[in-house]
This record gives sequence, structure tokens and C-alpha cells, in this order.
Amino acid sequence: MTHPPDYHIHTRFSCDSETPMAAACEAAIGHGIQEIAFTDHVDFEPLDECHEYLRPGAYMAEIERCRRRYGHTLTIRAGVEIGEGHTYRDQVRSFLEAHDFDFVLGSIHWVGNRPTWTGDYFNGQSLEEGLDSYFREVARLAAEADCDVLAHFDIVRRAVYKAFDLKTPDYTPYEHTIRRALRTLVERGKGLEINTSPRRRGMGHPNPTLQVLHAYREVGGEVLTIGSDAHTADSVGACFDEALDIARAAGFTRLATFEKREIHWMSI
Repeated sequence: MTHPPDYHIHTRFSCDSETPMAAACEAAIGHGIQEIAFTDHVDFEPLDECHEYLRPGAYMAEIERCRRRYGHTLTIRAGVEIGEGHTYRDQVRSFLEAHDFDFVLGSIHWVGNRPTWTGDYFNGQSLEEGLDSYFREVARLAAEADCDVLAHFDIVRRAVYKAFDLKTPDYTPYEHTIRRALRTLVERGKGLEINTSPRRRGMGHPNPTLQVLHAYREVGGEVLTIGSDAHTADSVGACFDEALDIARAAGFTRLATFEKREIHWMSI
């Protein structure tokens, strides 16, 4: 098969990236990638550094410029990554009604006032307490957020690694909550992402663990995307060979792509 699409890329339209869209496009083409989705941050959480940072008009205009420039070689989907969509449902509804996106990632970046990607997440709570709270929040997002795919299902691994120097926590005690979240995704026709950024960060295998991917398949999960979570051009498409191996090991034979939020399929 051709190189799989990268469905999680950030650019200078996110507060935590300085990458021009054109640079990301050229990097994708250089890797032989034929389809990408830009998924810059949309955050309504006031504690988040990207709070209301995205300028949708300029963002969509830049995507159109890149489509005109690279469209003969690269399919470019207009996407967003929406944080805490279950908490800010009214704002998300208004935002999505106002703009025509191909793809929407849903993410957990905050549990209350705790950032899920830093060791500070575990301040004042044990590993077990923190993971329990996190997966309960994931189950809420799976049930309530307007998204197509749930991004980096266990992003909390970043906090675990930083706080406890632990790359692969045991999720067995949280299996009931995790399976509830995964069943809800399946019931709602939503998908799961393999996110390769942990591999780039020296944290071991991509998100989520193979344990979670197996569970998703067991409850009927089919909708799967792969994303680099790139914030720099040199990360576009990174570690996708490993992501494909993990997808196949979990029993997946195809990936989902999206146009105007409708699913299309490609074999792997």
C-alpha cells in the first residue's frame, strides 16, 4: 500500500506550533504521503494556552491556498482537534455549525484543572487515582462530544512518564471504564486514533496501547486513523510503519479517511 494518511497535523494556526502549512505539505509529499488532515487546536478551556487561539477564516483560507498549490499531488483535509468537547458542547456546536470541516478529532487535555500531558497532573493524587479520573473523563467525552475520532486515547501516559518514569502503566484496574468508553464510540459510529507522538518522545509505543486497540476491536470497533500529532514538519508521518504493525496486530485491515465528515475506507 501507499504511505497511510497522516490525520493529525498542527501548524502555526495552533499556539504550540510555528510550522507553515506549506512546509507540512512538502514534508508529507517527500514521504510519499498522498493524504493529510490539518487538525489545529480548538480550545474553549480558559486554562489552556491555546484558548480561542484559532482564526478559522485565515485557517481555511490557508488550507485552500495549499490545496491549489499541492492538490495535484496531495489530498488535504480541513480538520480540527477540539479539546474537552463534552464540557463545552454549546461552544463546539456553534463553532462546527459555522465552518465546513472534513474531520474532527476529540481530545482530553484537561481533567478539571489538571493538564493531562505534564507530571503536574498527579500533584496530590496517586497513580491509581489519577488514571481512574482520567479514564472516567474519556468515557464522558466518548459519550457526549461531537467528534469523528477520539485522539490520543491515553495521552495521560505523558503525565505518567514524567511523574513516575513509567512508560507502560497497567490499565487492567480501569478495564471496565475503558471498555465502556470504547463501546460508546462504536455505538456512536466514532473512531479511535493511533497517535505516534509517544514514540518520537522516547516514551515507548504509540497511543493507545495494544491492549486498548484489542479491546476496541473486541467491542466491534472499525473506525481507525493514524496521526503523527506533528507540530514540526519533520514529524509528519513519523513512525507510521510501527503504527501499521500495531493496527494489523490488533486485527484491523483498513483505515478510515474523511471528507465532509463522511467516512471512506482504505485497505492496509
